[in-house]
Amino acid sequence: MTKSYRLILVLTATAVLSGLLLSFLNLHTSPLIEAHQNKVLNDALSSVLPGCDKIEEQFYENKQFYFGYDAQNNVKGIAFLTEGNGFQSKLRILVGMDAGLTQIVKIRILEQKETPGLGTKIETDPASKANPEWFPNQFDELNVTNKITYLKNQAPDKSAGEIMAITGATISSKAVIDIINAALIENSMILKNNTDLKIGVCPAIDAINETSFGPELVPEGAKIVTIDNKTYFLKKNDSGSVTGVAFIASGEGFQSTIKVLACMNPDFSKLLSIEIIEQDETEGWGTRLVNDTTNSDPEWFLKQFTDLYVQKVISTVTETPNKQNGEVQSISGATVSSDAIIKMLNASIQGYRATYLNRKVN
Repeated sequence: MTKSYRLILVLTATAVLSGLLLSFLNLHTSPLIEAHQNKVLNDALSSVLPGCDKIEEQFYENKQFYFGYDAQNNVKGIAFLTEGNGFQSKLRILVGMDAGLTQIVKIRILEQKETPGLGTKIETDPASKANPEWFPNQFDELNVTNKITYLKNQAPDKSAGEIMAITGATISSKAVIDIINAALIENSMILKNNTDLKIGVCPAIDAINETSFGPELVPEGAKIVTIDNKTYFLKKNDSGSVTGVAFIASGEGFQSTIKVLACMNPDFSKLLSIEIIEQDETEGWGTRLVNDTTNSDPEWFLKQFTDLYVQKVISTVTETPNKQNGEVQSISGATVSSDAIIKMLNASIQGYRATYLNRKVN
């Protein structure tokens, strides 16, 4: 037997044995890992839905919910898992709510790998000996009839849905808030459409019904549909035909995440209106996206997108824009913020259009 043949034989045998060993370990450790994950989840559920006699899992529109019941079988609370991106890792959060989704009972952060000593404080802060979980504890009995907001270095008001951000970890703090706000928007509408529970006024439903958000497209009770992890709000006429489609787009502006509610016609050829539902851009500059006090019409930027044709990409021009060609003007002095809106809409419209039209919803 030649030396090279012997080497090949040894390497092959090593690879086969390693594969068998890994398979054996996986076979025997997978049930243990799953059991541990279930225990962590069950312990967390008991924490965010305290005092419930039983907790049952239910699914609506492919979304998982946990219902907590009292001894008389009345719904006492509802919990759901939600996740999103933090500063440098995925955040996975369990949120416990009252039965009307107007108040958070408690949250538990189940997964995070943020910056040690900074972002990790969203879960536990070892520097705070008296209350190491002070950040997640702020969500206890937090009023969410309005959107959750954050403050810096000042006492928050729970009745106003305010949270104090972590010094040095504002992005991680804000990520937790954004993830929960987005989940409240989607889940409150799902439960409102699929259960008999008296779901309170959630910021999303409130926002969608304001005149500036195009209530003719997405009024209260609008059908919410999820296709390939994309969420659409649909308006149907009496015959059941879709007459309007809306979705929430998000992207990074000059210094903050910007979220936009975009309302479109059913074939996605025209934007009917947009509304900025979240932004924290530079005061007096980027904030001109929503209120340009230097212009006789403070909302001129947003109004450019009303009845804007978008068969092609939205583009910027310096002269008078042509809506038929999908043209708008940027804001002088806030080009980064205004261009971020355009870039975000172009990417979102393309993705949401392809997914929706390729899997037609009736």
